[in-house]
Amino acid sequence: MKKGLIGIELGSKNLRIYSKEKDQILRLKNVIALTEDSETAAVGNEAFSMYEKEPHQIQIITPMVHGVIGDYTNMRRLLAQILRRYLRKLKKYEFYMAVPSDITGVERRAFYDLMLESFRSVKEVRLCPKPMADAVGLGIDVGAPCGNMVINMGADTTEISVISLGGIVRSRLVKQGGSQIDQWMISKLKRNHNIEIGMKSAERLKLLYARREKEGKPAYVKGRDLVSGLPKKIQVPGDLAEEKVRSYVNDIIIEAKAMLEVIPPELASDIMVEGIYLSGGSSSFQKIPEWMEDAIGIHIRTGEQPEESVVRGLKTMMNKDYKYQ
Repeated sequence: MKKGLIGIELGSKNLRIYSKEKDQILRLKNVIALTEDSETAAVGNEAFSMYEKEPHQIQIITPMVHGVIGDYTNMRRLLAQILRRYLRKLKKYEFYMAVPSDITGVERRAFYDLMLESFRSVKEVRLCPKPMADAVGLGIDVGAPCGNMVINMGADTTEISVISLGGIVRSRLVKQGGSQIDQWMISKLKRNHNIEIGMKSAERLKLLYARREKEGKPAYVKGRDLVSGLPKKIQVPGDLAEEKVRSYVNDIIIEAKAMLEVIPPELASDIMVEGIYLSGGSSSFQKIPEWMEDAIGIHIRTGEQPEESVVRGLKTMMNKDYKYQ
């Protein structure tokens, strides 16, 4: 029986699955909805559509926390239900799963066990270092004797890595990402505009800013007036998120500089020539490359659909049977 090949990226907010057989990427929210009896009410996008609108009988859970499995039981239930819908039961599958490099052995083992327990027809599980998959997805020749720095700016975490000769020289997982920007905007709107909005509205506002920041146009947001308690729509400055985005980027710049200071000088020289690669959904703000270049003095490279570079890398790795250290 011919085995199927599946690539999986478990993000804090999003789940991406690539099937070689179907040659397509499944994109889902990494969310599960539970009933009062702890039964599964919905998973993925359906569960996310309930978020901030659910009755008290329904509980919405995001099982991934800071890039690792925070709620193993519900992550297994969520993944099992999705795989049962998506894959054929009578076929054996080999899974490539992207995992952060800077995690403990216990956290790494949890990813492996999760895959074995989520689907019966598992032939083999390969844990792929996420920075390696990211680099491959960005088009970097990871096997070359050349240093490359990749910064993946995700929802809950940012991973900074240096790669050379098919291995990870150094990696650092920072517990900061786009979700902190959402939370900051919620607090700022409460404090300065007396309006309360939900996380979904904050995320939409952030993405709107990411698309329109060069224009500096104002945006509109709906929420609850904290004085009257009634629904309200207000205009907010187009640069509302900029203060927090700058703070976030400054923290990442400090971490990147610290890594450049400790890697071998030949690798640092390579990075000066090759530039620093940005990926992840939170890297989509147009001003980030400019801020980082000014602070570090190295060219910043960005690509299209940076949020999908990891799963694209998994696709390439499984199709070419990549060898990595």
